[in-house]
Amino acid sequence: MKVQKEILPKSEVKLTVEIDEKGLEEYKKKAVEALQNEVKVDGFRKGKIPMDVLIAKVGEQAFMSTVIDFALQETYEKAVHKEKIHPVAYPKINIVSDKPLKYEATVAVLPEVELKKGYEKIKIEKPKLEVKEEEIKDVLENLKTRSKKWKDVEREAKKGDRVEVDFDGFDTEGVPLEGTSSKNHPVVLGENTLIPGFEEEIVGMKKEEEKDFNITFPSDYHAKHFQSKKVKFKVKLNRIEEGEEHKIDDEFAAELTGGKHKDLKSLKEEIKEELTHQKEHDVTTKAENDFLEKLVDFVKVDLPEALVDREKEYLKKRIESDLEKRGINWDDYEKMMAEKKKDLNKEMAEQAKKQILIRLGLEKIYEEEKVEVSKDDIEGEIKHMLSHYPKEYEPVVREQYKEGTEGRYQLETGLKLKKLVKKFTK
Repeated sequence: MKVQKEILPKSEVKLTVEIDEKGLEEYKKKAVEALQNEVKVDGFRKGKIPMDVLIAKVGEQAFMSTVIDFALQETYEKAVHKEKIHPVAYPKINIVSDKPLKYEATVAVLPEVELKKGYEKIKIEKPKLEVKEEEIKDVLENLKTRSKKWKDVEREAKKGDRVEVDFDGFDTEGVPLEGTSSKNHPVVLGENTLIPGFEEEIVGMKKEEEKDFNITFPSDYHAKHFQSKKVKFKVKLNRIEEGEEHKIDDEFAAELTGGKHKDLKSLKEEIKEELTHQKEHDVTTKAENDFLEKLVDFVKVDLPEALVDREKEYLKKRIESDLEKRGINWDDYEKMMAEKKKDLNKEMAEQAKKQILIRLGLEKIYEEEKVEVSKDDIEGEIKHMLSHYPKEYEPVVREQYKEGTEGRYQLETGLKLKKLVKKFTK
């Protein structure tokens, strides 16, 4: 087998492979073995059909097509290994001749990556972390609201009450509208979880009272068929509950945490710690994103179109998955983007190129900056995660991040990025 390699633009390589008649004999034998199990010839058992009889049965062209298929599969892999190239897509095959068998395989390969001068001057600013007393107070107020105790009352409903209502919606002709009915629907008046204007109509009603009123849906309502639509609602109020709020004190802290915290001071310390962790996470994530945005400008690489196309396909599948969860199909999404004057194909291509540049740039800069993650680093991170779980969850977490798993790879990648960004942070 002879192999010639030619470097093409856009990180593509053309391999010209030639197989002489002697080398082709091996693949003729494999073709015979394969066809013998598929072809029936009177007077011969399967697996015992001579080559000349088999060729006469299927035809010279069909036989050679099978031979070439076997030859291409094996010789292409051998040629790739011999020339030490790293394909990132399937090759485009062009048969030059069949006697001897000669073909060209043009394939996109992993491109060479270069970092432009000056990347080492990238600087990321990380703000100083501070948890203010007002933030702790806001959390406590939220906890107080969520831990309200409700009791039934016999009076007119007012803002802040929790009520249960039956309602049915009708169009202007009195026809019931699908998706506008509910029974014993719970709502806290004033939280604005229902259509604008709906909760205000309930204020002042008494238990068992019925009422009709019209509501015009917002022009930007998520369901298009209801946008700016006038709907008549028939409502019955079934229940009114008044909330009893706790006083924020030591007793509140103990009751809220099931005795974990004996006083308010201890609870506030835990809240401060959690807010600090959250801020650290947010600040770290922003620093990483800022670094990646700047890194892109320093990555020099000739991207093969096949690699970009493959990344675009991945992006499309991810978007389709997200859309499916929201009950939107791809065609409708494309129409929505077109209405907004957005070129979806162009945007996905740009996003695909950017993501590839980031990945390739990171691999190169890890090499340049000698960034490595040890087993101790990974174990330390796993132990940190375990500290947030009950002890009985340890086997599950360990399984998720064991050697060779996707979880382990993602964990290692995240730690690498943290180490790198730390080097470029002021």
